Amino acid sequence: RIYKYQAHGYAFSSLEELLRSLGGEAFVNMTQRSVAESLLEVGVTQRFVDDVIAAVLRSSYGQSVLVPAFAGAMSLAGAQGSTWAVEGGNKLVCSGLLKLTKANIIPARVTGISLHNSEGRALYQVHYEGSEGQGSAFYDMVVVTTPLHPSRNNFTFENFEPPIADFPGAFQPSVTSVVHGYLNSSYFGFPDPKLFPFANILTTDTPDLFFNAMDNICPVNISAAFRRKQPQEAAVWRVLSPQPLDKQQLKTLFRSYYSVQVTEWQTYPRYDAAKGLPPIVLHENLFYLSGVEWVASSMEMIAVAAKNVALLAYNRWHQDLEKIDQKDLMHKVKTEL
Repeated sequence: RIYKYQAHGYAFSSLEELLRSLGGEAFVNMTQRSVAESLLEVGVTQRFVDDVIAAVLRSSYGQSVLVPAFAGAMSLAGAQGSTWAVEGGNKLVCSGLLKLTKANIIPARVTGISLHNSEGRALYQVHYEGSEGQGSAFYDMVVVTTPLHPSRNNFTFENFEPPIADFPGAFQPSVTSVVHGYLNSSYFGFPDPKLFPFANILTTDTPDLFFNAMDNICPVNISAAFRRKQPQEAAVWRVLSPQPLDKQQLKTLFRSYYSVQVTEWQTYPRYDAAKGLPPIVLHENLFYLSGVEWVASSMEMIAVAAKNVALLAYNRWHQDLEKIDQKDLMHKVKTEL
């Protein structure tokens, strides 16, 4: 539904309104109760939740079945095998879009936004620090695309009344270790590595377990001549864990290894720390994109939110209020067709 609405130029001024347009109050409620509770209510067994749902959530969000149902459903959808990847990294989506838009990119870190008035209309001064020192520029519209939560926020808002405060919540730390080595199949119950049949290993919510998931990495574009490494051969494995792996833990997972590349990052919202959904509109023409992550975090959700903000900004600027927060949109879209 959202793609049809956006194709017709419709936008939403809050995450709640966006969700209501797609699935009514049921979708809003899915952000306020856990995926475990929701699944148990519709007849999914506790064992399936513990053994399968928990494993999927640990491998995607690095969290438990207590995440909200909407985020949990998004995670489960991504486990069905129909996802895609970009050769060279998904970051190329962003750089490719920037190139297509011919945007004027200022390579600097934004430190703050201050509000000014120009002939009765809001004007936003964006302050930044770059390699050439400090600078600033004035804009009619600003879209903030960095999380405005205490664990991530590193810039300020000035002259806004009421003040724009940090939103409650935190982000989930995660560690990705890319290891080139020989898997220790004995640790997984296969003394003979030739008999190890798996390319992906998920884990349940078990105390003292030091990793969430691991998988055997292969190229995005697989040629006809491609042959996946046999389990007794050295291969490249990706290990997801909440903390960096120490040498003993690496020795537990691998008989030996040639190299380890480690990346630590703040991956997703800590969904158990959510205190409601952040706003989209921070001020008259100041918009917030990253709040959608607190509904569910994925590249597709961010893309949907970005188009919504673009349409919302456009419609508000041109006072086309018939395109904002409309009810019964499916009927309106069919009428327009």
